Amino acid sequence: MDRLDEIGQLAKTTSFVERVQAAMVKAAVAVGAEQDDGTPRGQMRRSLSVRVLEASDAWAPRFAWGVATNAVINHDSPANDVEFTVNSLWDAFAGAAPPAPQD
Repeated sequence: MDRLDEIGQLAKTTSFVERVQAAMVKAAVAVGAEQDDGTPRGQMRRSLSVRVLEASDAWAPRFAWGVATNAVINHDSPANDVEFTVNSLWDAFAGAAPPAPQD
């Protein structure tokens, strides 16, 4: 089985999707609690958090596909790895540009 087959199987496994959903809701709560910085990036991140909290069942399969593309993630990955991966994908799913570099 090649990597793409593995990604497809993992992303469609109910227990994996449920784990991703839990991590995704946790991330949405954290992003929703961030202080509003007034930037388009911040607004996009917050908008996604609201959408995720309103319809986590609809967003979970989408995030599961994204999380499954991480080469180190598998069905037995620790919760911290799944959470880290969800967090690292948040801006991409929100359509937000990466944060501006700090001077």
